[in-house]
Amino acid sequence: MPGFLKQFQQWLNPGLRQKVQGAPSIDPAMLLPRAPRKIDLRQARKLMAGKSVLVTGAGGTIGSELCRQIIRFEPSHLALVDNAEFALYQIDLELKEAGHGGVISSDLTDVCRIEHLKRVFERTEPDIVLHAAAYKHVPIVEENRCAGALTNVLGAKNVFDTAIEYNAESVVFISTDKAVNPTSFMGATKRIAELYAQALDVAQNDTRFVTVRFGNVLGSTGSVAPLFKRQIEMGGPVTVTHPDIIRYFMTTPEAVQLVLLAASLDSADVPVVTHDGRVFVLDMGEPVKILDFAKRMIEAYGLAPGKDIEIKFTGLRPGEKLFEEIFLDTDALIKTGAEGVLLASPAMIDLPLLTPRLADVVDAALNGEQPVLDEAVHHLVPEFSANTPSESHARNQPNR
Repeated sequence: MPGFLKQFQQWLNPGLRQKVQGAPSIDPAMLLPRAPRKIDLRQARKLMAGKSVLVTGAGGTIGSELCRQIIRFEPSHLALVDNAEFALYQIDLELKEAGHGGVISSDLTDVCRIEHLKRVFERTEPDIVLHAAAYKHVPIVEENRCAGALTNVLGAKNVFDTAIEYNAESVVFISTDKAVNPTSFMGATKRIAELYAQALDVAQNDTRFVTVRFGNVLGSTGSVAPLFKRQIEMGGPVTVTHPDIIRYFMTTPEAVQLVLLAASLDSADVPVVTHDGRVFVLDMGEPVKILDFAKRMIEAYGLAPGKDIEIKFTGLRPGEKLFEEIFLDTDALIKTGAEGVLLASPAMIDLPLLTPRLADVVDAALNGEQPVLDEAVHHLVPEFSANTPSESHARNQPNR
């Protein structure tokens, strides 16, 4: 029987339809094997209260939650920056309906356009910048590498350089576990942005740069929770790329609270702020097997995996790993004193050496020269290689 016909007949099954429609709203966070942390944000409030704060990617999952939480700290101004009109409209409307219209501004701005970005900085004069704007979907970026490099590398460079030019106190860069030992092009571009933030932090003493690295966020756009929800409500099948694939997960509010906590570490009530290229790692707990998560989600609807809802394995996608790493074994992790936040010591490249190599990446992306771009990225991030998907996947089998 053709797949679409089987799915349609499942959906027409009155018993199955009744079960799905009668199921309570599913909170994916309840399916994780641990409870979200309770995080003390008093120091983050001290950092941002009365300050002008700018958030790039403000319409995204992380960016919009950053805005919701930062506005509670009573900043003097909160600038929302995004190049996606509808996403920006949504968070703008939400904050205005909550009574914050007097302290927010919304700028439809592409971080790749530095002159546009400078006008936003000139008008808002941010003390603190949180850079969350990025292309993040691994398979899409894998197939659109020049666009990915422009946003994730050039965009980050523009934000960081402009923050220094306009005397921002702190820049917080939102990174990803996929920047560790990256096999995907997306992960490699995020690692390059990390390298630039580290180099800038060490090279000057005015603007402090902090990188915060974490894994997958439940419920974010393109993540498995909303995908599984839609597939279950359509009658299946639920698609999992590989039976052994595992991921670290965190709820959106928890991830953002830990980002804000990391941003405030050693920046408040400390006489001397260190400039050592800090990369904070969020403790994501134990990784979750995606297959188990899919089964628990199906069961949460009162359905039986493999009986009411089929689980189908589709194969790893280009650039995708079976498992993600938050840090390399060679990184020396240091406890920060804040629960859930650790300090890593990844390798660095001095700014004079990094700058020309970074320019090679940007030039190749601007010119649409993907082979040249792949080579330039590899020079900066030797772990990344533009192999065929099968070669890439073969060297990333889990060793646990």
